[in-house]
Amino acid sequence: MDSRGLPLPFGVQPYFKPDVPLGSGPYKAIMATEPGLSAHVAYYPADLAQLGSKKMPVVIWGNGSCLYAGNRYRQFLTEIASHGYLTITGGPMAAIEQEVGPQSNPVTRAQGAADARPPQANASNVQGAPQQRVTVPLLKEAVDWAIKQNGDPSSKFNNKLDLNWIVVMGHSCGGGLAVQLATEDSRVNGLGIWYSGAGLAGARGSDAASLQQIKGPILLITGDDTNDIAYANGKSTFEAINHTPIFYGWQNDLQHIGTFGAKNAGENGTIAWNWLDWTTRNDQNAAKMFKGANCTLCKDASWHIQKKKVDGGSSSRNRD
Repeated sequence: MDSRGLPLPFGVQPYFKPDVPLGSGPYKAIMATEPGLSAHVAYYPADLAQLGSKKMPVVIWGNGSCLYAGNRYRQFLTEIASHGYLTITGGPMAAIEQEVGPQSNPVTRAQGAADARPPQANASNVQGAPQQRVTVPLLKEAVDWAIKQNGDPSSKFNNKLDLNWIVVMGHSCGGGLAVQLATEDSRVNGLGIWYSGAGLAGARGSDAASLQQIKGPILLITGDDTNDIAYANGKSTFEAINHTPIFYGWQNDLQHIGTFGAKNAGENGTIAWNWLDWTTRNDQNAAKMFKGANCTLCKDASWHIQKKKVDGGSSSRNRD
């Protein structure tokens, strides 16, 4: 049911106010606009005291279509944050919260009858408004802000962030930005590429020399060659990277839109937080999804897996 008590279409999640904690993890998370970060939205555990001495790695996110709306991927980003991460996405709170549907085109959810408005009212899509997009400099601002907050005694995030792990991720156009940022910014030491690849949407950093600048582990997920327009781009990116651990998986019948809009972002959400827990926290239970010939995704017949430097060398399963 939506905020008016009306039934929701299949796959559409109900609207919740930004300060309502969500996610499947042990630290239910909220989304918020933070002081000094007006062009972004931050996702983090609602009760930071619940973390105790546990510090939060930082995840920077770029939207699909490079859309300048920080509440577009709420299910996915809240799910990550609920496992003890500070996640920051480029773009402010949009007038209407949009979510990417799990098996359909993007759907619009009004925040209640009083402020319901057409999809065109969302962020930069208003007719005649400046056509703002998420950019690499905007994502760098999020990195700068997180580092500053960790060292600021007056900040709620003071000494609560694990700055040894600043991971950049993105979907489609945002994935191209994520790759570029990882090639340019030495503070980034992890990369998640979702339905995307190097150079997508004109982002720089697709040449071999630039890709060698990427530090840390890489996660690369796409749909199949029929349903995902970025399949070839993702495949070529995997083939070009040989110097750092990279896990590459594509799934039969998985569309370019992924499962980001499903509750807790569906399988995309599960893959994301397990990969982060494995790589940033050395959680060996989470590693089972990715490591070894019998990894969880390796045993799933719908997934086609290739790896480099993950199991001590190159390997593949269900490679077509």
